[in-house]
Amino acid sequence: MSGRCFRRPGLLLTVPMVFGAAAFLSFASSAAPAASPDPLNPVFKAVEGPFRQKFPETDQSQGPSPNYTEAERQQLIAEGKDLFFSRTAFGQQPSQGPLVFNQIVSCATCHDPALGFADGLTHPVGPVRERELARRQSPALLGVEHTAPYGWDGRNPSLQAQARGAIVSPLEMHASREPTRRELDALTEFQKTLTVPKAVPGKEYDAARAARGGVLFRTPRKVTDPTGEFPAGSMVACSTCHAGPFFTDGKPHRSLVVTGDPVLDPGQVGSDGAILGFHTPSLLGLRLTAPFFHDGSLGDPTTPSNFLSGSAGRHSLDGDIGGHGAKVARRALLDNVLPFYNTVRFNFGFSEEELADIAEFLLSL
Repeated sequence: MSGRCFRRPGLLLTVPMVFGAAAFLSFASSAAPAASPDPLNPVFKAVEGPFRQKFPETDQSQGPSPNYTEAERQQLIAEGKDLFFSRTAFGQQPSQGPLVFNQIVSCATCHDPALGFADGLTHPVGPVRERELARRQSPALLGVEHTAPYGWDGRNPSLQAQARGAIVSPLEMHASREPTRRELDALTEFQKTLTVPKAVPGKEYDAARAARGGVLFRTPRKVTDPTGEFPAGSMVACSTCHAGPFFTDGKPHRSLVVTGDPVLDPGQVGSDGAILGFHTPSLLGLRLTAPFFHDGSLGDPTTPSNFLSGSAGRHSLDGDIGGHGAKVARRALLDNVLPFYNTVRFNFGFSEEELADIAEFLLSL
């Protein structure tokens, strides 16, 4: 499709999870208080930067939708699909986003159906909940209906509000007008149809390992939490936060920001100015959507980095650069994501074999 994002070689932010976890544990214990204040709160509360569009029309994304009949809803789905792929429907102007600069983009530019309705890239976007500008990974839209609130900082209570933000932002679709309520409802109804394709055992994951990994995923262990969110000695499982049938609790959680942007992007900040963190993403379809985390910092180490993203691990010198799918996701999980949670974040103490089992379980979702 014309106007698609593309991967660019760039800076690698090395996160030596395998080689240097002890060093990060030392960092975590000394630099992550139980309630970290946002250093720029409330400085930015009254700031309105250059990425806030002002249209004569009113923001139509708030409030309840009409009670559509089933026939009307089917019509909205068709309209929403057309809008999702259109690069002209909202009077789009050339985007100012660095990775899509001067392109006329659609929703599908950064939510590519061939890539799990994501693009694997971390874009400078704004405004977000607490900042005028932040680096955010394009979220996958598979199963998105069940993952409210929306946005990595949970700033949007509805899919209508989430879509509207991307449409009007100069860093994203750069519309020349406000989308109408019907257009936002149509995009919402279309997104509700984006279900996660079933993983194929033997091809995308190892079924025997996945069965063992599912037990480990749901079994609480005594953890050490350097952020202070969970008291010392708490019993925590992966499913504590990745809960329920959609593998998310819909809540923000603090994390050790090993890529170092508490000033630029703290995620959600509470009314008292304390950093709450980033909302738990669903794990459904995870095999299709590497790299991971809000800034894409924990990805396949063999893949070209995008805007200040990428990681390092035991497979960093492998070939096969730039793939997509379960193989890429597996490497990201085993090299970066799971070692991070197993040592720095919670010190779960899983063995290498157990981590491999958990990875296969995640790939099966």
